Amino acid sequence: MNVWDNIKVVQIAHDLVHWESDSGTIVDFDPSCIYCVGDNKPRTRNYKNFLIYLTNHYQLTDVTDETNLAFEKLFRRLEVLIQESEEETNNKTAKSERKNAEEIFETVRLGKTSKTSFNDTVSIIIGIAYRTNIFDNANNIELAYQLAYQQVVRDGNYLELSEEKTVT
Repeated sequence: MNVWDNIKVVQIAHDLVHWESDSGTIVDFDPSCIYCVGDNKPRTRNYKNFLIYLTNHYQLTDVTDETNLAFEKLFRRLEVLIQESEEETNNKTAKSERKNAEEIFETVRLGKTSKTSFNDTVSIIIGIAYRTNIFDNANNIELAYQLAYQQVVRDGNYLELSEEKTVT
């Protein structure tokens, strides 16, 4: 089982416990459950842009307060990393940033599963965040997505020809 499958299994298990299948309403509301509570926190522009991105590329169907909190943690980590030079970047901070990005996908519901691996999807999210000042620049999100996606494909393509000139 891959990470996408694990996330889907958790969501299905939640639905079996808390939701009435016919009507789609909560029958066993649990205020400690991250899926039952929903999303009622105020949304920043960056967060709204991020949700629009998830909707356009992964058919986002539902978010929770935990999604908002995970995005805020990711936002703060990215701000620190953007302000530091590459020499100063702390490996622990970079790992924490990746973990925050992964947590987001544990708290959202997507209408479709990504064709790319979970790790590649997280890398794409982080790449877009860097290129758009953490989803602040909405006009460049699609361009940043294309660049991040191409980087993931290029990094994973071992059959790519080298750029060295050949002698004929």
